[in-house]
Amino acid sequence: MMQKFQKFGAAMFVPVLLFSFAGIVVALGSLFNNQAVFGSLANPGTTWYSIWDTISAGGWTVFKQEALLFVVGLPIGLANKSRGRAAMEAVITYMTYNYFVGAILSHWGASFGIPNFDKIQIVENSTNHGLTEIAGIKTLDTSIIGALVVAGIVIWLHNHYFDKKLPEWLGTFQGSTYVYILGFFLMIPLALITCWGWPKVQLGITGMQHFITNSGVIGVWIYNFLNRILIPTGLHHLVYIPFQYGPAVVAGGLQPYWLKHLTKFALSTRPLKQLAPEMGFQLWGNEKVFLAPVICLAFYATAKKK
Repeated sequence: MMQKFQKFGAAMFVPVLLFSFAGIVVALGSLFNNQAVFGSLANPGTTWYSIWDTISAGGWTVFKQEALLFVVGLPIGLANKSRGRAAMEAVITYMTYNYFVGAILSHWGASFGIPNFDKIQIVENSTNHGLTEIAGIKTLDTSIIGALVVAGIVIWLHNHYFDKKLPEWLGTFQGSTYVYILGFFLMIPLALITCWGWPKVQLGITGMQHFITNSGVIGVWIYNFLNRILIPTGLHHLVYIPFQYGPAVVAGGLQPYWLKHLTKFALSTRPLKQLAPEMGFQLWGNEKVFLAPVICLAFYATAKKK
């Protein structure tokens, strides 16, 4: 069982590896378009600003499409065979799932607590009544949770039915097509369950956000403790990913939130603790910075003289 958990944690890490480079690109864009550093050169409308804004837009790809990344990344790590085909199956099934959610809410949104679904406009950096757009599909914002559930279902289907032999006259439906057919019909009840239950989950996430905000250092301590204690199992990814890239604390995740507001924070004279108290959860990696010199000192003190 522990090996399965570790394998799942490793699969979760496949798309996370992309965030480091994307974060550097976005951070550089924020730096070079910071008027406090580059003055009028970084004013909107200048060639300098336009170039770095364009580069930043490319860097944001990973953060804005993180759900799709996890849908693709999980099959790559967990499918038993033909992992490329499994990733394709997961993407198309996930999009089908979101089309179902959007269509259900379009016709019966009031019954699920989301009236006027078609009239709600998706605005960046807004809660959007719990809605979002994924690959141009207006749907409920299930963040990476929905992506992981759908990917998990597709992986199970792929591992059990990808090689299933069908009658000769149905041969064209074998392989990936058969997996997608099964996934297609499973996504209908899943979409219904999502429309019914996810708005309640969103309320729970909001409640958790209030708890974390009001619990201060206790909430930060619990977060840090779980991140460290779960490393041997590989399950620490399940703890920090919803915080870093999901809606556990702020919409869109703490990592994108920090990068989006970096220039604003830099221009302010107020303490960061007042500007963004929730960023205390980002301090959990500081031991990697401050412990490094001590580790080097330990090597120096214990190394043989030669």
